[in-house]
Amino acid sequence: MALFGALSIGQSGLTNNGAALSVIGNNIANVSTVGFKGSRTEFADLVAAEGGGEIGKIGIGSRIRGVRTLFTQGAIEATGRGLDLAIQGEGFFVLGDGQGQVYTRAGDLQLDANRGIIYLAGKPLLGTPLNVTGTPTGTLQPVTLSSSAALAQATTTAILQGNLPADAPIIATAFDTATPTFANAYAASNAPYSVRVYDSQGGAHDMSVFFKKTAANTWEVHMGVDAGETGGTPGDLQLIANATVTFNTDGTFNAVSSGSLAGAVTFSGTAAQTITLNLGTSGTPDGMTQVAAPFGVASVRQDGFGAGSLASVNVNEQGILTATYDNGQSRALYQLALAHFAAPEGLEPIGNQLYRATVTSGDAALGAPGSQGNGTIVASALEQSNVSLAQEFINLISTQRAFQASTRIITASDTLLGDLINIIR
Repeated sequence: MALFGALSIGQSGLTNNGAALSVIGNNIANVSTVGFKGSRTEFADLVAAEGGGEIGKIGIGSRIRGVRTLFTQGAIEATGRGLDLAIQGEGFFVLGDGQGQVYTRAGDLQLDANRGIIYLAGKPLLGTPLNVTGTPTGTLQPVTLSSSAALAQATTTAILQGNLPADAPIIATAFDTATPTFANAYAASNAPYSVRVYDSQGGAHDMSVFFKKTAANTWEVHMGVDAGETGGTPGDLQLIANATVTFNTDGTFNAVSSGSLAGAVTFSGTAAQTITLNLGTSGTPDGMTQVAAPFGVASVRQDGFGAGSLASVNVNEQGILTATYDNGQSRALYQLALAHFAAPEGLEPIGNQLYRATVTSGDAALGAPGSQGNGTIVASALEQSNVSLAQEFINLISTQRAFQASTRIITASDTLLGDLINIIR
């Protein structure tokens, strides 16, 4: 009977609009949830499968065709926290999930007890490890900082930039290279200087450099360390290199005329190393000069450093995770991966802003940020929910009115049925 059909139609409207209200309510509840993607309810009509003539064209209500997740870009807000990451554009962070993978747009990451970088739900962030040259090596794996430390590097080259006074006197005291002492070295030198160098274990040492003028535009250069640091008597001078250098008449460095500015030394308990003193390029003022000005060293550069502990991490737009250490060194450790889907709206939401690939979404295409259609990484920032509160309130009012209209269908059908029953009275 048509009146009973109207009741059923009204009931479908109540059920489906009630479900739509739940979707809207969930969107509103997550308006401040990081990385949340809002959903919308999509309806479809129902038509009687049987019935002759025009009766077969009468609709029998509605149904929910699906709840679609809307993957539009959310606003990106800076947080200043190093482990907060956002994606500008397409793509999802790749997280480990047992033997599989899950995906998210939320980048509020943290360190676990083992110094692994994880999502708040306990899923490890995945990336490809990089070797010391920054080249990817190995396969996708959990990103961890547990073994991240900057090993020491022994000094091999020290570069001095400064000036030796052209008018310096020639000191009569000879520099004793046979039985050297610090007292003699200082007394026989016009310009002593100390350069901080490092051994293979990261230990710091002071390498003394003594400049002694022997003739116009000619200087002796002697390099030495405290013998106590190489297994000898503390306080004794151990020479490691002796050379004679010359300067051009315009004051620029010319050449090493005899000896060598490269000295071999083995500090106690460490590997042998050779330290080369670089005084500049011949004919250019890029190193030590000899002009009529006081002695001074403006710049000292050397390639050694001590061991360091992790101080901070940073991720650039291409997803390169770089660690910075408290010894001033830095190293790229991982290349983060982003996942791209042919049909992202087909992903299955599993809670906590996580998604799982389905047959509808297609398999994940993994790539580096900024390539293969993936967006770029914004460090120290988070993508906010893409829910528009104003739009959701409009949807709420519209759905509420549709719900009320469905109740009116039931009320009207009930009144007509009452009138029909009263005919027999």
